[in-house]
Amino acid sequence: MNKPFRTLLALGAALTVSVSLAAQAGPDVVIPAVSSYTLTSGTFTPGEISRDNPALKFRIGDRKFRDTTPGAYTLSIKPKGITIRTADERGAFYALETLRQMADAGDGVLACCEVTDRPRYPHRSLMFDVVRHFRSKEAVLRQLDAMAMVKMSRMHFHLTDNEGFRIRLDCCPDVARKTAFGDARSFHDILSTTYSYTPADEPEGYVTGTYYDDGKICGGYYSKDDIREILAYAAERHIEIIPEIEMPGHNRALLSARPELFCTGDTHPRNNVVCVTKEETYAFFEAVLKEVAELFPSEYIHIGGDEADKANWKACDRCRETMAREGLTSVDQLQSRFIRRIEKSLNAMGKKLIGWDEILEGGLSENATVMSWRGSAGGAKSIAMEHDVIMTPNTYYYFDYCQDAPYKEPRAFNACLPLRHVYSYDPEKDIAGILGEAYTPALARHILGVQANLWTECVITDPHFEYMLWPRAFAVAETGWSEAPKDYDRFRRNCERLCGRLRAMGINSFDLSTEVGERKAALPEIPRLTQDAKVFYRFGNGSTRSHVPQLADGHLGGWSTRDTTQWVSTGSGRVQMIMDLGKEQPLHYIGVEMAEYPLRKRFFPNKIEFSVSRDGVKYTPVAIDMPRWREGRKDFQIVTVGTTVSGEARYIRINMELVRSGAYLSEIIVN
Repeated sequence: MNKPFRTLLALGAALTVSVSLAAQAGPDVVIPAVSSYTLTSGTFTPGEISRDNPALKFRIGDRKFRDTTPGAYTLSIKPKGITIRTADERGAFYALETLRQMADAGDGVLACCEVTDRPRYPHRSLMFDVVRHFRSKEAVLRQLDAMAMVKMSRMHFHLTDNEGFRIRLDCCPDVARKTAFGDARSFHDILSTTYSYTPADEPEGYVTGTYYDDGKICGGYYSKDDIREILAYAAERHIEIIPEIEMPGHNRALLSARPELFCTGDTHPRNNVVCVTKEETYAFFEAVLKEVAELFPSEYIHIGGDEADKANWKACDRCRETMAREGLTSVDQLQSRFIRRIEKSLNAMGKKLIGWDEILEGGLSENATVMSWRGSAGGAKSIAMEHDVIMTPNTYYYFDYCQDAPYKEPRAFNACLPLRHVYSYDPEKDIAGILGEAYTPALARHILGVQANLWTECVITDPHFEYMLWPRAFAVAETGWSEAPKDYDRFRRNCERLCGRLRAMGINSFDLSTEVGERKAALPEIPRLTQDAKVFYRFGNGSTRSHVPQLADGHLGGWSTRDTTQWVSTGSGRVQMIMDLGKEQPLHYIGVEMAEYPLRKRFFPNKIEFSVSRDGVKYTPVAIDMPRWREGRKDFQIVTVGTTVSGEARYIRINMELVRSGAYLSEIIVN
């Protein structure tokens, strides 16, 4: 018996407990939900779940087991014992986890049943950003334990970015030492308007794989031995780790240590994009990728490819000469040229390339796999081109977004993605809704799975990191594994129990008992006179915008300002909105609801003016006291600015001055 299998048996810890039969648990308590099961009569108390227990029989490679899907298994629980059938050790590991959850829910007593279970997708993953804020080796190992508990199969390790190079490699050991540490105050406020990257040398006595923060300097990196330990730990839990080395953008840290990788010229419009036509660039990344490929056994290496601002290339003599010589008509094609050459190198190393959906720009390389993060359009386009896709849309699976009412949550990036919303996602329904009749079972096979991403601009500590992951990651695990009909009430009950198990393991999680849920004020239609109203924009530069229905739909905004069906994001400067009610009506109140979200550079206006008109030509000002915004207010708040009025009007005009940035508006209120 090999070491990984001995380890998985050891992980099936003792579950002996004496309880009443009323506490028995069936497979409906398991996350992810099993594919199918049938309850039979009786119960069984297994005692210790281990290879040595004669009541627990493993049939690995049994000829009667015909399902060749990696990880598939069956369970037969009878009053006198349990039989596990599977084609591989992975399936045995997953079967043990199902038994562990059932025993935990039933205080050791299992309902007799027949279970057939298999994964829906091979890729059931989480992405850990350890660059914006470093995660210690021990913190990563804890998350792998939690991932194994719910049968997740892969972890995407985001190791390099603008803020650091978090792996020390033999080909460039100085890069990690020079870029993995920086000014703590700056690092802890990455999204502020005053943030500047301020690298620092490695502190004396630093122990690799640990998080360093003395109040002045913070950061950290992994040695190759740290990585090997993480890889071995993951392998014992049947989790494949996919490394990511960002290119050609997101490389401010690297360029601070290797300025020769910049484009030609003395000035560079963007400080984080390498030159994609210099041979020095290819030599550096190919050496890095070769060492990473030798270290990580994964069949994939992720190369980023996202958010590469191409202004440097447009100004670079070398890049322009290359485009002219090769007949390239756009800088997007220049990026595609770079990606194709990197992919060819990876293929020669026996690896496959994964990139974010920007690698579609300029033409996709032949065998690349796309991670669709900007919604689902990139995934649909890739599938239509018969490329493999991993669905990780930011509209569902970006866990740097908060998970409850923003006013009560830790500082978070952008929107609100509560557990219910994350759980509702289905990749096939999503892609089918975009492609329509063009979507076929053959194309469906190109969906490799799902992944949630936790970016850590706002996530400084390990407990906060875990708080943002769990229990939302349970929803990703269930969608990636199970094709059983979704049942949110059942799923939530199971989450509450598993979160208790996480806490017993020393892992923090969001407390579902404190969940506020949807914003109550946003649910009902408000009393209004705007049923037939239209709202038009006029900006300070003279441009106009046609009817904005969100501002007259009778609904206040929810917690997620990214929801463009509820919120409108304005530009900065002078903004004018004119509402046409369709006819003259008696008015008693006019107002506008808005949100301030400094993290997204959206602020309350510096000045607001209301006026009304019968004919849309002559307007009468309406007196309004400007609110006194609270000093030291939180990162998110919703406020209604309005006033009582007396008279009739058809048109309502609102002028706003926005000096610092734009605003979020949800509704013009008229009654």
